[in-house]
Amino acid sequence: MDETNDQPDERARPPALTPVDEAMLARAHTLMQIVEAGLRDVSERYRDDDHGRVLRDALFIQGLADDLVTKAVIAERERGASWTAIGNAADISRQSAHERWNTRVAAWVLMGRQRSGIGRGEADPATHAQYLGEWLDALVGKGRDAISRLLPSLSDPAARQEANDRRAEVKHLERRSEELRVECDKAYRAAMEAVGTDAAEEKNAVWAARLFARAEVYERLAVVEEPAAVEYRRHAAAQREIAEGILRGRSAEDLTRKEAV
Repeated sequence: MDETNDQPDERARPPALTPVDEAMLARAHTLMQIVEAGLRDVSERYRDDDHGRVLRDALFIQGLADDLVTKAVIAERERGASWTAIGNAADISRQSAHERWNTRVAAWVLMGRQRSGIGRGEADPATHAQYLGEWLDALVGKGRDAISRLLPSLSDPAARQEANDRRAEVKHLERRSEELRVECDKAYRAAMEAVGTDAAEEKNAVWAARLFARAEVYERLAVVEEPAAVEYRRHAAAQREIAEGILRGRSAEDLTRKEAV
């Protein structure tokens, strides 16, 4: 028996759309869920002894609404909105907006900036959009392509290819960042062991070079992963600051392991 056949084939997943179209498609799916839940609940007959169910149903819709807000923020980031613009829309400060939604945006980035874990989210985007379009057409007569025509990359293979090439580049950069983390860790230990010896300057230079290299990887990630650019640039600045400190003569003993890695 060929045991390799028991493993899922990741290549079977259909190519994703551009990140902004993926975000808008995920948003449309959540809107459908909210509408369906509302239509179901508005005509629901509740038993007199089934206390709490009315509230539970309302809280379920509230949860979907919260998810919709998150997806709207992600979509806005993919459309190029700044945290300042998002804060203005939510009537809060830029910092508050960043603190409230940054983690969810980061999770979206880590998932490859594409739909995941929403039932039909793993389906081919064209199939998913058609399903939503048929649902909307049956409900309000907007046409079966009402969702599809809102997703430009669905009919633009070149845009899709470019987006997926960038996803591949991100995976490569993430792997390189992890390799450099290990190298930085090794260089840090070597620099610590060389303190007070003739080899100290050379070991510190190697350590700094690894940190500068990792900073460059983060800078490139900031370019190709715009929604998380602020965080990537912050990481790049931190790596560069440590490296510059090393070259200015700050001893390895003064730099903690936490700072170094």
